[in-house]
Amino acid sequence: MAYRTEDIIKALEETHGMIYLAANALGCSPHTIYRRAEKNAHVQDVIDSYRGKLIDKAELKLEQAVMNGEPWAVTLTLKSLGKNRGYVERQEVTGADGKPMNIRWVDVEGDTD
Repeated sequence: MAYRTEDIIKALEETHGMIYLAANALGCSPHTIYRRAEKNAHVQDVIDSYRGKLIDKAELKLEQAVMNGEPWAVTLTLKSLGKNRGYVERQEVTGADGKPMNIRWVDVEGDTD
């Protein structure tokens, strides 16, 4: 069965961009919606818009939790948003602009150490 782009967009809007719920409402596979989004920029824009709004709402809740002094929220914020300030559990070392590092080994002959 062919699904019209308009119907896919309507289902996505009704489910706030939730692909699996939209697919269920349409009676199709989620992969049908993923494939349509690859081919149709407007479908992808609808998905992206709802995902962006969801992330913004989550960030507002995170900010509230940080302001309330919730330790988990402070830790999460520092490990994610603050990682460029060094708040990480591990650091990756790369070359300039994230490119691979060039390492050159030099053997020193006659070294007595």
